[in-house]
Amino acid sequence: MVATGCDKAKEFVRAGQTSGPPQLSPGEELDLTGKPDVLFQVFGESSDPRMVPIAAIVGGKLKAIRLSPSGWRKFDEMYQRPGKSYALYQSGMASGSVDVKRGMWSDTADALYALPGCATLTPMSSVKVNGRLASDFTLEFLASSARMGKPHAGAPMNQDSVNRIAKSIARDVAKSVGIKDAKLDSLSFRAMAFYTGASAAPTIIASFIDQSAEKPASIATRTTHLVVFADKDSSGQYHATFSHRINGPLAAAAFRRYFDHLDIDGDGIDEIVLQGWQFGGDTFLSVLGWREGKWQEIYRTRANWCLDERKREAN
Repeated sequence: MVATGCDKAKEFVRAGQTSGPPQLSPGEELDLTGKPDVLFQVFGESSDPRMVPIAAIVGGKLKAIRLSPSGWRKFDEMYQRPGKSYALYQSGMASGSVDVKRGMWSDTADALYALPGCATLTPMSSVKVNGRLASDFTLEFLASSARMGKPHAGAPMNQDSVNRIAKSIARDVAKSVGIKDAKLDSLSFRAMAFYTGASAAPTIIASFIDQSAEKPASIATRTTHLVVFADKDSSGQYHATFSHRINGPLAAAAFRRYFDHLDIDGDGIDEIVLQGWQFGGDTFLSVLGWREGKWQEIYRTRANWCLDERKREAN
């Protein structure tokens, strides 16, 4: 998610509709008096990175941040005022820090960004990232006020073994949606392995995607996309523990890509974060947790930074 606010812009007011601040039920607004920990996303060009809140961490669980417009201003003052500093995370471990240079409303002139037709925005901050190479052109990290991330013991897995296991597991999954071996072999392939704590062995993630997803000739183009996770079971064999499969029209396709992993809830097993998007649509983050021997989505961010709710106008 390296888009600027302008890239997120959509037409929020449609015929017969008005747009206004979110209506919150009693008790729905996040209680800021206890100063809950917050998970952030850091993104953008290394010369001008930005940070936006993903969720609150309450009782070890991710909770959507629901606030009134005045509540968001209080949030900005508490968490995004100039001088605030947070730990930066990558690949399950702390990796430097991020300092807030300007909050959403800390400059009295204007808000940090705006979207056409939107009155209530997710607050964003302008930040300085410490501990990263200056040559990194674009950045994408997790950051938090909470201390998290512990190393998982284990030797790194040979990349040839990772690729072999990933392709073998993916072939079985691909068959379930009619993706033939020849088609799978023609796709752009990437595989990685890292320790998550789900088992004593690394979790393997494989991604397959065709070029039509990046440079489509038209929206009527068909696309093929596959994301597969694999973990070892009690018998010591790798098997699929998550899959996302697309084999159909590009216009209706929903894509996923690996973003990062981190033990957010502190249970000793990392959560895996994916970035999701549909063709021509906004992006979001999907957080997967290890539940009952497989990876399941436990939290999803909004697909747009505008917090307004649409209301049908009375005739």
